[in-house]
Amino acid sequence: MKQKAMEIKLKVRPIVGCLIHSHFWEGPCRAGHAEEMTPEAEKAAADKAFKDATELLKGATDKIDFLPAIDARYYETFVVDKETYAKIEEDMDEVDFFLCMNWRIPKLERYRKPVVILQNGNEGIDFAAYCRSLGIEAYVCMDLKDLNEIAHALWVRKAVANTRALVLTAGQQPTFGLQSLIRDPEILRQRYGFEVVKLPFLSIVPYMDKITDEEAKPIMDKFLKNSSDTQIKPEFLINDVKYYLAARKMMDDYDCNAFSTACHELCTSEVPQNRKFTPCLCHSIMKDDGIPSGCEEDLNALMAMVIMQYTANRPAFMGNPNYEQDELARIHHAVPALQMNGYGTKELDYKLWAFTGQGFGAKLQIDFAQNDQDEVTLGRFNPAGDTMVVKTGEVIKSEFVDVYCSPFYYIKMDDARKWMHNLAGFGHHQVLIFGDYMQALKNVAEVMYFNILEG
Repeated sequence: MKQKAMEIKLKVRPIVGCLIHSHFWEGPCRAGHAEEMTPEAEKAAADKAFKDATELLKGATDKIDFLPAIDARYYETFVVDKETYAKIEEDMDEVDFFLCMNWRIPKLERYRKPVVILQNGNEGIDFAAYCRSLGIEAYVCMDLKDLNEIAHALWVRKAVANTRALVLTAGQQPTFGLQSLIRDPEILRQRYGFEVVKLPFLSIVPYMDKITDEEAKPIMDKFLKNSSDTQIKPEFLINDVKYYLAARKMMDDYDCNAFSTACHELCTSEVPQNRKFTPCLCHSIMKDDGIPSGCEEDLNALMAMVIMQYTANRPAFMGNPNYEQDELARIHHAVPALQMNGYGTKELDYKLWAFTGQGFGAKLQIDFAQNDQDEVTLGRFNPAGDTMVVKTGEVIKSEFVDVYCSPFYYIKMDDARKWMHNLAGFGHHQVLIFGDYMQALKNVAEVMYFNILEG
């Protein structure tokens, strides 16, 4: 399988600029105490600035791999020497952005690389405005908090651009179950670097045939062991696990790290009926593995899921929205994940029920009262792929039904009626993550150049 996008790192070149002088003088841009303005004193100050800057970076987000820092000091001619630029140019193709610290770096704009300036005064603001006037991406950080927020948004952008989704499709445009989807995946590749590989939805069947019981049994046994209430037979559950393993094998073959499949068309083929499985558990397991996995080849929801999972570092739920009251909405599907509180956290308790009345098709039933945060964030892209509707709320109740899509989550929110009307421009499936990520998604939208409509 293609490397998980969440494992991608930013490659960043720190450059510590420092203006020093060849001798002592004072004037309209230079004044102070003579003993602090000698070449020796300024060189010592530059040494300290470089040491302090590199020490500060130890507190930066782990989404960054720093290349060796460059000490870019220069004299009053404002010219950086060729030897320093030769060091800056090393591994240039790997650099996602320059991190400029302390003072500006004259003529750095020649490389037309994104620039993040960590400097809490006029220098940084001026340098950023200059870069932007030349069409060069530039951001200003007042402190390490700013740096980590900006770097995280840029990391999400890189992770999205390194996401390649296997989408199993019946080829209908639009699909029967979802007419509001993004019909041309080329939109997503051109705008965001997000790639889609479309294959016939039945092409997974030969892969399923090659998965043995021995391969599937360890995963099946784990789910059976940890379930607090199991209402599906092992001989059916193992088929859901085989579907998941077949999807992973296909993703290996086609170098993909995200997944979706047709649902209505798969259902009407009666292949799930004959083989006694549904794709629901596959989606849940994928998301816990750090792999975005969406229902019904819904690219609008999958694109939102990719961004929201990467932004929040946690799996997402997705489902159908329904209006209940002016301050209450409901969302339901059969695809919650176990690490909804975040990757690396304790798995949520669950029941293992069957999707169908015949008893096949595993689905996890998870009570969202277990979430660490009361707030949730919902999102979806529009059919044009340029705007995301985002809404925050609070899950107040979970309900389960014995057959079909379940759980049901009831969400308290401001003006659910208006939100539902807004969805008429976006479509129905909503992606849900624990926590209020409205501002974080706005940060991502700014660097990825899409719009956000607050629901």
